[in-house]
Amino acid sequence: MKTKHPFDLVIGLDRSDQKADLHLIDTVTGDVKKQTLNTSPEDLHDWLAELRQRYPQGRVGLCLEQPACNLIPFLETYSWITLYPINPITLQKFREAFVTSRAKDDAKDARYLAELLLAHHDKLTPWQLDDSLTRQLRQLVLHRRAVVDERTGLTNRLKALLKQYFPQALALCGEDLWRPMATDFLLKWPTLQVLKKERHESIKEFYRTHGSRSETLLQERLQLIDKAIALTDEIALLQSFSLRVELICRELKSVIDMIDKFEAKIALTFAEHPDREIFSNLPGAGPTLAPRLLASIGSERDRFPSAESLQCYSGIAPVTKQSGGTCYIHRRYLCPKFLKQSFHEYAKESILHSRCGSGAFFHITLRSPKPVTASYLWRIKAPTNPAHVGEHIKKRRFELKLKSVDVRRILGVDKGTLTRWERGTHQPSKPFLQKISEFLGFNPFERRPQVID
Repeated sequence: MKTKHPFDLVIGLDRSDQKADLHLIDTVTGDVKKQTLNTSPEDLHDWLAELRQRYPQGRVGLCLEQPACNLIPFLETYSWITLYPINPITLQKFREAFVTSRAKDDAKDARYLAELLLAHHDKLTPWQLDDSLTRQLRQLVLHRRAVVDERTGLTNRLKALLKQYFPQALALCGEDLWRPMATDFLLKWPTLQVLKKERHESIKEFYRTHGSRSETLLQERLQLIDKAIALTDEIALLQSFSLRVELICRELKSVIDMIDKFEAKIALTFAEHPDREIFSNLPGAGPTLAPRLLASIGSERDRFPSAESLQCYSGIAPVTKQSGGTCYIHRRYLCPKFLKQSFHEYAKESILHSRCGSGAFFHITLRSPKPVTASYLWRIKAPTNPAHVGEHIKKRRFELKLKSVDVRRILGVDKGTLTRWERGTHQPSKPFLQKISEFLGFNPFERRPQVID
């Protein structure tokens, strides 16, 4: 018997820089329509308005290929559309199942996207929208990381230039060339020739003003300046290098100021978030990693039904490939790199603050199938009162004077699963939520998330 499709209209959208190819399938009548649009917001809005007039009460599912960073924020404002962003490899494999020559074009990809959603909607994950504050925090931490990467690139460029004409500056400016002392030093003394003309007292005053007050280190730097020999005295080379160095130093100053602004905005947004207390109390998280972990996991934590799903999504869990007698394991290549990096950095920081931290870092480093950090963070998603859902089940079992075997029969689980629930080491997955609510007589999953100790 043919089951009813959850959508009245299924749309496949394949986007390029200038246009978007659409493939529309009416699941009720079976009508198919092909369309090409300009990707400007105005044209997309007009098309969606016309579509809503044709299907005023219709349920619409739209499948598109990731990445679609500018398209998803635009489409998610239309609450009557359910978005299904999919991995490019998913579309590629689906296409190659029917086109062994691997020929492709945008219009056909739009058709394959629509057919994929039409036939396999139950296996695809719809886009879940986080709350406004979480999305704002995520954008802030992502853009801060991008600016930090720009700082790293400028620092590497500056180091390469100094090695070509003023290598002594690498020792005189300190370890980090992006710090104010280093940029001020190079703006004031861009060449060794200019530096050698300066009095020792002026150089000492410069270092003391920038917080370097060790007399031993000051004397070592002054001796290095006195003994230093320039790589070249060619004025043409020195002038051109000095201009490049000046440009990069001023860019670094602007970048550092912008990082400070991002960090201030992140701190303010994180302080307003309702889940701030949870993540700020994670051992070793601190003011930088706590907002990153919150932004990475998000507010809609039901998207991760288990700790294993979070491990796979973040790229921590390894990939096992087995065929016959051959089996090999490799790291997960396609994953959100920033999320994976956040987990790694948090695991490292937790070593000094938690007894299980060293174990977490050890498991993550070895790509264990059960990394401790991801399992711990996933437990944040479990709404609990007074401690965990298992306590409600255990309390209800005692109230009804039921044996463990009776409860297992009602909930449809085995002995080990019920034991883990009642002990709080595991949380029920989605298929059991309804049965648990019926057994308890109320829904224990309506409260906001809390950390399980």
